[in-house]
Amino acid sequence: MVAEAKKILRSNILKIRDSLSPEEISRRSRLIEERLFADEFFKDAGTVAFYIPKGNEVDTKNIIERALKEGKEVLVPVTNTKVLMCKFSSFDDLIPGKFGVPEPKHHEPKDHSAEVVLVPGVVFGKCMHRIGYGKGYYDKYFKSSKAYRIGICYDFQVMDKLPKHEHDIAMNRIITDKRLIKPTK
Repeated sequence: MVAEAKKILRSNILKIRDSLSPEEISRRSRLIEERLFADEFFKDAGTVAFYIPKGNEVDTKNIIERALKEGKEVLVPVTNTKVLMCKFSSFDDLIPGKFGVPEPKHHEPKDHSAEVVLVPGVVFGKCMHRIGYGKGYYDKYFKSSKAYRIGICYDFQVMDKLPKHEHDIAMNRIITDKRLIKPTK
């Protein structure tokens, strides 16, 4: 029941996200960038893990470049049987990895620790949970990571409530092009 509800919600939101123009993605991504760099947890972090965008996801390229200029160590995921956070050197070092997501072709075979992880997702909830692409890679990664989790997405990707499994890991914050969402106590 939960899996089917997630599948339907994922499909509906992806249709909307896939209809965004490049200009709209750029505009919304810039708004998210400004909110992110104003966030105290992000500002204070020395090592941040980013995702490399695929399709119409929030574009993290400018955010990564700005983080590097500000002296942050940047990590990006390499996915095989699990997510491994590896040092990022440049966009020229990226090749299509598993699922077609760009990842470093030259990377150390060890996982690096991030203080903050920017988490992609298809749908986020005000309950602080997310629905990704259904493989559970990030949920498995967060079981052994103490990193602060910031979900970034377009505001239309946020729902009041989400169906969830017991293994789903909650975000610490969600940043959209319109707002910052913190857990309610």
